[in-house]
Formats: sequence, C-alpha cells, structure tokens
Amino acid sequence: MSDGRVRVVVTGLGAVTPFGVGVRTFWEAILSGRSGVGEMDDPVLARWSPVAARARDFDAADHLPKRLVRNTDRVTQMALVAAEEALADAGLLGDVPFSGLDRDRVGISMGSVFGGVVSLEAGAARLARNPSARGEPRLVSKAIPNAPAGALAMRHGLRGPVMTYSTACASSANSIGEALYWLGAGAADAVIAGGTECLFSPAILAGLASSSAIALKGPEDPGAWSRPFAADRRGMVMGEGAAVLVLEPLERALARGARVYAELAGYGTSNDAYHETAPDPSGEGAVLAMERALRSSGVPARDVGYVNAHATATPAGDLAESKALKKVFGEYLETLPVSSIKGAVGHMLGAAGAIESLATVLALQEGVLPPTINCENRDPEAPPDVVPLRSREQQIETAMSNSFGFGGQNAALIWRRA
Repeated sequence: MSDGRVRVVVTGLGAVTPFGVGVRTFWEAILSGRSGVGEMDDPVLARWSPVAARARDFDAADHLPKRLVRNTDRVTQMALVAAEEALADAGLLGDVPFSGLDRDRVGISMGSVFGGVVSLEAGAARLARNPSARGEPRLVSKAIPNAPAGALAMRHGLRGPVMTYSTACASSANSIGEALYWLGAGAADAVIAGGTECLFSPAILAGLASSSAIALKGPEDPGAWSRPFAADRRGMVMGEGAAVLVLEPLERALARGARVYAELAGYGTSNDAYHETAPDPSGEGAVLAMERALRSSGVPARDVGYVNAHATATPAGDLAESKALKKVFGEYLETLPVSSIKGAVGHMLGAAGAIESLATVLALQEGVLPPTINCENRDPEAPPDVVPLRSREQQIETAMSNSFGFGGQNAALIWRRA
C-alpha cells in the first residue's frame, strides 16, 4: 500500500457450528435460511435454556486421537478441529506441513469467554458431592481459557506469539483484530486467529437467564426463537462452536501461491464504560469502535457495502446497535444491507466474532449476503434493510463485522474483497 502498511489477508477458513463440521456445511445452511436452533436435549439445562444451538453432530472422537480427547474439554476439541480445516484450506498441512514458514513465527490468537467451564463445573460438582474425592489431574489444564490456544500450539509445534482474549462477546473479534497488529508489526509471519465456546453448564446458563439475557419463551418452532432485529424479539439463544481464520501478509501469501479469500483492512475497539451487562443505550461506545475501524482501514463509511451486525436479539442490545449504526452511517443506512446470522446459529459468545467474520469473508468472496432469519416483523428502529428471511445475491467490495459484549466490550472489523 502507498502508506507502507502491511496488507493482511485470509488464506484459510475452518468451522464447527450447530450445523456440523466444516465451512461449506455452515455456509450452505445459513444461505438456505435454515436454523441450527432446537429444543434443549438436556432436561437439567432446559430449565434455563429451553432451546439452544448445539453442535449436536460434533463428536471429537471422529477427528482427534483418543488421548487428546480424554485430556481436553469440548471447547478445545472444537477449536482443534476448526483449526485443522483452516490450516488444510490454507495449504499448510500438506506433505511438508508449514512448508516455507518458520514455526517459531506462526502465531495463535484465540478468543474464548469461559474456556473449559463445563469441565470446571463438573469437577466442582464432584467435590461438592464428595469433598474427600480425589481431584482430576487434568482439570486445570482442561478448564483454563488459554487451553485451546495452548493445545493448538502443541499439536502443530508452533512457537510464535500465542494469546487468548477474553472480552465477552467481542473475544474472537478482538483476537482477529489483535492479529492484524502482530502481522503489521512483523511479530509473526502468519497467525491462526479465531474463537471457540462451549458454555452449556448449569451455573453459566442460570446466570444468563437470571440477567434476562436468554429467551425463555418463543414461538412453537424452536428454530424461530432467535429473532435479531425483530419487534417481538425476547432475548438471545445460546450457541456453541468454533471458527478459525488463517491470516498472513498479502506478499507472503502470493509468494507461496495461496488462495486469498479477503483482506482484513481495519480494526477498532472501545469500551462503553457504562454497565456490567447492559449496553450503553446511546450506542456511543459502539460508534467509537466502528469509527476507529473505518479510520484504521482508510475506508469512508459510504464505501461500506454490507454490515454483519452483532444483533443478539436482546431488546436493549439490538436497539443500541441500531442507534450506533445510524450515527456512523447517517442517511446511507437507508440503503445499506445489515444482517445478523444469530437467528441461524444462536449466540456463540467467544466464537461469535470469528464465525461472523467468516460469514462476512464468504459474503465478499461469493457475492451473496446471509439473511436475518425469523425477522418477519422488523423493529422500526432497526436498520431499514436487514436482508430479511432470505439470502441475497449482491456484489460488495467492503464490509464491516461488529461484536459487542458484556462489560461494554466493543470491536469492529473491516474486510475487503480479494
């Protein structure tokens, strides 16, 4: 680029979602308007989360060695499988893995809100039932939030910078954005970036339900409970999964003949400094993140052709984001497509920013915008064009992906078509 900045591009994608393992499985499902939300299959958890977007078809034993499965939590297992697909997609797992790359300069930047909380809570419950019971030797290594990143580094022998970001629902958007800084500063030659989350535990779901974040009632069809931007939305539906992107400088990607999906052109982050769980109703914190992302990319707001919204289907969250979008885009918002995929995959928390970035990258590459399903009755305060109900063929050059979370965490990413 003329200003001397390093151009960073996506060369590999991988995902585990409520639709199953694989990027194509995910993409085809959301473009067809399907929902991955169903009735909660655990009667204990159903008390706090009557419906959920669980990765029901994911069995780690189908993809990973038995010992690795035994020694890791599901949150790590999903990250490993998604990363394996992304690395293979990037051409880095051939006959000579990571050929042409120094493994000491391959970084890992992951996002996760809770880490292996399911293993942690199971261990606590075991001791509560029998205080004299022997603790599980692997409990801590399964439960710590950086377990997925550490396991990924060990599995592939990667010794570059390895960091885990836990910034609520913005975790994996931050992990991707921070990777942009690493590559721009020359701290790494490639970065495996993304997020993973599995939080189906009584304590977490009970807490979310008590804070009025989770939808406890909805239509007869469980797949219609998550209703971003709809006037009758009642709260978010929890999802699980992992999404991973391989990022590297454009020049290096071209030199090794890699396929380039899209360019990561900008990143902005901020904090509301307002409330522990509620967004600032004015949307000012979100405005700061979006404006910083646009400024860092050099892209004016009028050149953004699509926004993948955070839009969790909570009354307060969707409204605050809608106000923020109006402040950033002004009159242009009247014709700007803004959609949310959370009606299809639920809210994957620490993995949300990554799976939504992945959807944004594919929208740029393939010229198809994912729909906001279940939004038959759009909230009048929502953006005018939420790409309702059905996907839309539309070529775009630049897109924004938003992620906003508890604690006032905000992140926005700017993507350009390759």
